[in-house]
Amino acid sequence: MLILNIIDVELTLWGIKLHLITEGNPFMQPLIEMNPNYLRSFKLLLPIILGGACWWTKDKSRRLIIYGMGLSITVYSFIMLLHAHWIYKLIIQ
Repeated sequence: MLILNIIDVELTLWGIKLHLITEGNPFMQPLIEMNPNYLRSFKLLLPIILGGACWWTKDKSRRLIIYGMGLSITVYSFIMLLHAHWIYKLIIQ
């Protein structure tokens, strides 16, 4: 998840810089407008915090953690497909 986050933020910032895409998440847009490094920091800290929560809860809510991580990876995989789509369109043109 950490790797997907890093790839996502860098591709997003690259696409925004090239005026090919806009940030679709209204919670992330202010971070980009203030300073792109704020978005980078947030995207790095989020999976670290979630990993810490997983370690802390251990067996208490294992099923919830497994489902949550599965959902997160599914969503990030879809986002990676969206990034691949606009990169493909960029290369074709």
